[in-house]
Amino acid sequence: MRSRSVRIPPTVPTCFNGALLGDPRLGDPGVAHPQERAQLLNLLATSLDKGSECTTASRRPLLLTLTITCSLGQVASTIYVPSVPAIASALETSVPGVQLTFVAYLAAFAVSMLVLGPLSDRYGRRRTMILGISLSMLGSIACTASPTIEFLIGARVLQGIGLSGGMVVGRATIRDLYGEDGAARIIAGLSIVLTLLQALAPIPGGYLQAWLGWRANFAAIAILAVVGLALVLRYVPQSSPREEAARPETTALLAITMLAGYRSLIETRRFAAYALTAAGAHAGSHIFAAGAPAVLIIGLGIAPQDYGYYASLPPIGFLVGSFLSNRLTRCLGVDNLIAIGSAVLIPAGFVMVALAALHFGSPYSIVGPMVLICCGSGLITPNAVAGSLGVKVGIVGTASSLASFIQMIGAAGATAALSFGGSGNPLVLAVVITSAGLFAVTAFGSLAQFARLPVKAGASV
Repeated sequence: MRSRSVRIPPTVPTCFNGALLGDPRLGDPGVAHPQERAQLLNLLATSLDKGSECTTASRRPLLLTLTITCSLGQVASTIYVPSVPAIASALETSVPGVQLTFVAYLAAFAVSMLVLGPLSDRYGRRRTMILGISLSMLGSIACTASPTIEFLIGARVLQGIGLSGGMVVGRATIRDLYGEDGAARIIAGLSIVLTLLQALAPIPGGYLQAWLGWRANFAAIAILAVVGLALVLRYVPQSSPREEAARPETTALLAITMLAGYRSLIETRRFAAYALTAAGAHAGSHIFAAGAPAVLIIGLGIAPQDYGYYASLPPIGFLVGSFLSNRLTRCLGVDNLIAIGSAVLIPAGFVMVALAALHFGSPYSIVGPMVLICCGSGLITPNAVAGSLGVKVGIVGTASSLASFIQMIGAAGATAALSFGGSGNPLVLAVVITSAGLFAVTAFGSLAQFARLPVKAGASV
């Protein structure tokens, strides 16, 4: 019988070739029978696709590196919130002036997400990530040395541009390495890590403020950026740009294709409904992060080092809502869970407004309703994101970028509205947070009935 040749699947590393095919120089026949060899190859390829222990172990440093690069943006957005009053005093400005640093950061972060993803396709993941982290390091150093509030706002823009690269390119790298199913699991777990880090960052930030002053928080981000850059240089492999993207003439074509995709999505009412719903529901957490320090520290006299403990409670509500969403989406559906989340979020917002209007002097009059608001957001946001990604199957990546951009721009706009409403006023904070929730519910109720299509459950935030 003539021996059949067996093709080695591309998922099998070359280090296994000798064991399977043998080495004639050493007199090693390997697995001689072609049928047995094919079975072993298929078994090995399947185990590697699912993430075997040897592959997982070899990728753990890389996965840790990507987790750090993705999380830097979340930590940088909240670590310095206990320092807001101190920054206002040191730079001789108002608390609303300091709140503009949140707006500048979120806006820069959002716009950069639309650009750095395609750049990583064209020039490679590693190069783009190195560029982004380097910019964030320079921006963080500039924040640390800021002599004026205007300089600090500009430095936060640079910081936001750089840190968005760690987020968007890190996720793309995970997708490259682990495939669709593996990336979905990893990014889902990463979302939980990011939420926890964003919630817990004000705790060390408060102690840094109490011990070393407000500049120490930005110095800490600069140090973390240096660590992240070193890990990227050590563990992130050099990826080759796509062959078609390497051609000079495709630059304009790529831009035209991107803009056409964005326009197509914006003109689709169903996408607009879900994207605006996610933006309004998610904006509340950013509004709270920007406005709560003035209310709790200045208005209610909370010590900066204690602020982080109060600020860490609302994200727990978001985690609970996200967990329930993950469990219930398949049986209840996307739209029903958005409705349930709205039924939690809106009443909690009205309770916060009522307690603020009645001048309750407890921090829990703000934090307690905020926990429920975040729980409702945890039910709404993942499902609204899933809805936005299911509108046009052929451009899911473009839809993801645009939906993320709308979320961040919405958060920046709501935070800007808060800065013009007065600092340290709990009623203003409550009204702006509740208004964002009402915007989300209105957007969904008025637009989502158009052209409904089945939505694939399980999208990550």
